[in-house]
Amino acid sequence: MTEGIPANLLAEQRAVEAQIREAFHGISRVGGISWSESDVVDNCGSEAELAAANAQDTERCWEDLIDDPNWDVDGGFGGFSFLDPIGFAYYIAPAMVRSCRNGGGEPIVHALTVNERFQKKLVSRLSARQAQTIARFVRLMIAIHKSANGETYGDAWQVAYQMYWRQWGTGDPLIG
Repeated sequence: MTEGIPANLLAEQRAVEAQIREAFHGISRVGGISWSESDVVDNCGSEAELAAANAQDTERCWEDLIDDPNWDVDGGFGGFSFLDPIGFAYYIAPAMVRSCRNGGGEPIVHALTVNERFQKKLVSRLSARQAQTIARFVRLMIAIHKSANGETYGDAWQVAYQMYWRQWGTGDPLIG
């Protein structure tokens, strides 16, 4: 599925997805906040509510979430801002795969706009390879949105890249 991806970016889209799968292979959310728990954290829930929410997230690995119609990365509650560094590293990978397949990604661009100490803590568990992969993903998203005349979050992707991910970039072939 590559709706919304210009034909001239399809090869890069496939390469970015492969790099995400390689860089995040084997990452676990054990010991971290799960996606359902992030809703509870957002609502200041109890320990019992956190445990019940954690039990709802039964996927075996992050790859299971990519095509899971029940995983709502665009939900209005919880999400990336309410994860810990373990959960962030785990959930950002399937969210990036989905976004590079369909060209969307509003919640992801906000999650990847690292400009405060809190956000820097969220990305603190990422390896250099994972950070480089995210930088490449962000460059792809800039190119996708630039091809649509900057519509739908094009500027936001550029801000995210310039504020943090540029330091991990290994070149900017897609954005000049």
